[in-house]
Amino acid sequence: MKIPWKDTQEGLPVPEEQYQERFWRRRLDRIGLDMIKKELLTTEFKRTRDARSNYVEKAIAVDQEQYTSLLTGLQEVGQVKRWKVQQLVFVGGTCGSVHFESFNENMKVLEVLESKWDLIRQKLVRLLLEEQDKVLRAYFAQKGGAGSQREEGIQGKGREHVKWDMYA
Repeated sequence: MKIPWKDTQEGLPVPEEQYQERFWRRRLDRIGLDMIKKELLTTEFKRTRDARSNYVEKAIAVDQEQYTSLLTGLQEVGQVKRWKVQQLVFVGGTCGSVHFESFNENMKVLEVLESKWDLIRQKLVRLLLEEQDKVLRAYFAQKGGAGSQREEGIQGKGREHVKWDMYA
């Protein structure tokens, strides 16, 4: 309720239903509950341009600002019930980079076996590159037009990259 409404007229009260709707639109990507340790782990995935060295810090700052009110409320409720609330942010770059240190810290907090970290990171990088491939294909399809000869190549007209060297 502390986040100001931009589209309402000043002085008029905002109905409770609008606050509830707004809350559910601000949902996190995933949450993890450890009932024994009484921990709530919120996980967010941010994808950003990774051209500069500080892209991870900027993405984490954006994420923390986006969810400040939600996490503050969860932490206040958590203190009453003696729960620990922690936010984990996974940052992936548009060129397929995954920040090594922050990724490893998140894996430690999630208690993932260290022997699995590299495999998980490799799969994440592959997924990031596949998503970037989709973005570039959509861009060139729009730029070249539906009947463009550039679209008709080895993969065929309008096909979507599914996985590795597989197109549908």
